[in-house]
Amino acid sequence: MSKLEIKREVLMERLAKYSYFVRGSLTSVCMVCSRANCICTHPKGVVAYRLTYKDKNQKTRTVYIPSCRVKEVRKLTSNYRKYRDITEMILNLNIRIFKEISRD
Repeated sequence: MSKLEIKREVLMERLAKYSYFVRGSLTSVCMVCSRANCICTHPKGVVAYRLTYKDKNQKTRTVYIPSCRVKEVRKLTSNYRKYRDITEMILNLNIRIFKEISRD
C-alpha cells in the first residue's frame, strides 16, 4: 500500500467522526408578535433561531430551531464543514493515487 493510500485510509477514519451533520447556516433573529403586552414588544424583543439551507432544487429553506437545541445545531453545522473539508482532501488524494497508478 502506498503512502497516499495510507493517508486516504486515515482520512476515511476521520470522516466517520463527523457523520452526524447538517448543512446550512444558523442565524438569530428578533421576533415581535401581535399579542398586547408581550415581552417581544419591549426593546429587547425575543430571540429566535433559524437554520437556513438550500434544498436539492437550490430553493432556500428555513427551519425554526428551539433555543434548547442551538448548541447541538452549531455542532452539526461545524461537523458539516469538517466533513466537507475532509471529503475534498480525499478527492484530491484519489486523483493523485490514480495518477500514480497510471504512471506504472
